[in-house]
Amino acid sequence: MPLAALLETVDVAALVIGHLDAKSVVALGRTSRDVRAAQRSAIHDSPQLLVSAASNACMLTKAQMMGWFALCGAEADELPRGRYLRRAGGYYYLYGQPAFDNVLGTHLAGVAEWEARLAARGRPVRRRKRPPPAAPLHAGRMVAACR
Repeated sequence: MPLAALLETVDVAALVIGHLDAKSVVALGRTSRDVRAAQRSAIHDSPQLLVSAASNACMLTKAQMMGWFALCGAEADELPRGRYLRRAGGYYYLYGQPAFDNVLGTHLAGVAEWEARLAARGRPVRRRKRPPPAAPLHAGRMVAACR
């Protein structure tokens, strides 16, 4: 059996997700559509796999936390985190096990909500059309308006 076919099995995907970090799970999911579908199905059957993969990384940055759990910035700010000073100034945040355990109960009601957030993040944002720019003023009018 080829390795790709093995990774497309939901049971194997569940085992793999439980032992890889979130970044590696995402990279593995990019190998094929069927592998990604098996991973999603495994997570759907056991939402705790999201927490396990995050825990395998020990710590996640705010951007990684938001990406893996499909959170917005305000939701990530509410989770327990460590604040560290950057060399060039400013701060960065690292999230650990307390945040991983907390996210499923407080910000994500379940896997269906996680999948909906991922789907919404993939859709393009519809923006309102801007009104056409105003007609430029002639030099004479501009001078008259300044007097």
